[in-house]
Amino acid sequence: MTKILIIEDDDDFSNILQMVIEQDDELQVVDVVDCEEKALQFVQTPDIHQVDCVLLDLQLPFRNGDSSISSLAGIRILEELRHRQNFYGIIIVLTNSKAAADGQRSLAAGCDGYLCKRAKISEVPGMLSELKMAIKGEVILVATQMRHVFIRDDISAKEARMLDLLSYGKSWSEIAHELGYKTSKAAANIGDRLFDKLLNPQDLHKIAEEGLKKRHKALEIWQSRHLSHSR
Repeated sequence: MTKILIIEDDDDFSNILQMVIEQDDELQVVDVVDCEEKALQFVQTPDIHQVDCVLLDLQLPFRNGDSSISSLAGIRILEELRHRQNFYGIIIVLTNSKAAADGQRSLAAGCDGYLCKRAKISEVPGMLSELKMAIKGEVILVATQMRHVFIRDDISAKEARMLDLLSYGKSWSEIAHELGYKTSKAAANIGDRLFDKLLNPQDLHKIAEEGLKKRHKALEIWQSRHLSHSR
């Protein structure tokens, strides 16, 4: 069961979202919050680590009933999730903006996907169907306008954290404890599949020829990519 937190101040839209999402037996909405204050309170509790996906409106009031809306509220919540609470689930930003800059800012802050709520009535069923697929991680969508987008290279936030921990010399047992895997073997199996994501056929051929370990080559590629992106 994929557990979803909706952070959205438009009651009509959040009600539609919840209804459509819960038509799928594999998806469950655990809570709906409608302001920045409540959202921050929720994400700062241990309950957030029982959530698999957050649907996050970018523009929110600070408190329920406030007349003013902050365009940075969603970014602040996103940064709290990724950088302070170490939330590794899927985060899909919801917004009325079609501006590419808003999408780029959201992606830079750590979201996995971006969905513009502005759509013709005829497009809404298809949009929500795509959103459910994105929640399950089953689709990558790129649009010329920032409408339906689900992009984060080929590495999720949780996978990126695993690679960082390996780069710091952590053992599979330590990684399993940190990331919530049941056993060190389970973490190692995930890691092996992750290495395959990073390695192309030429890399694998070289590894076989030279007797190298996939882990070492994959981490070399990851560190090169990570350092170049952080400059």
